[in-house]
Amino acid sequence: MAPAESFSAPSIVEAWKVAGARVASPAGPPYVIVVTAGVAWSATTLEQRALDEAAIAVHAERPTAVAEMLLPKVAHLSTENPGEAIEAGLKLLGRGRKRGLRFSTWSHTYFERMVGSWYDRFGARKEIKANRLLSAIRKMNEWDKNAEAAFYIHTDISSDNFRPRGSPCLQYIQFRAHGDHKLSVVGLYRAHDYTNKFLGNAIGLQRLGQFVAQHTGRQYDGLAIISLNPFCDNKHQLKNLIANVGV
Repeated sequence: MAPAESFSAPSIVEAWKVAGARVASPAGPPYVIVVTAGVAWSATTLEQRALDEAAIAVHAERPTAVAEMLLPKVAHLSTENPGEAIEAGLKLLGRGRKRGLRFSTWSHTYFERMVGSWYDRFGARKEIKANRLLSAIRKMNEWDKNAEAAFYIHTDISSDNFRPRGSPCLQYIQFRAHGDHKLSVVGLYRAHDYTNKFLGNAIGLQRLGQFVAQHTGRQYDGLAIISLNPFCDNKHQLKNLIANVGV
């Protein structure tokens, strides 16, 4: 196997651009790419709108729509306790189903898999497993030590079938407590589309890290994304998207 390659930048957008250029290169990417990013990208409304416009211009998925699958904006911006914020996110997705929206080719979003519940299109709440996101927040608060530790979530559910290809791609999330009450997040993907998914996933993971940090009294410190089988279906499209996106 070819050696893994790593790319790092102060912001998720800058990090994606340098890693994306490698994915779109004539030689193609290695099987493993690790991207680390700091907190320089503040994700203002204007910045997110600019990313969406750049994606739409090359007929790619909107990053903000992809990010909603990891942590809905309504939950991220909520001033309520984490349980109520999570419930607001679940109800938002349920209302989307009621309007006929289909969020992916599989049944549940990453957010719903993490929190173990979802609302169907009739407004009925369904339980699929324990709320691992809320458990991680509670355990971190109970532990409350200023030392290295990891709190993790697997995204699989009991109804998953073995699929050699396709989604869900995000398999594992780790919240790393470290330093002086700092928190960073790590995501592991079994495959990663650098044109349609990476930017949105990075925004969603950043939101998730900020959400957990907010509710555990910590400072969000950045993320790492481990991509197995990084790819793009159209290198020309990815290169155009990189060119269209400012930093």
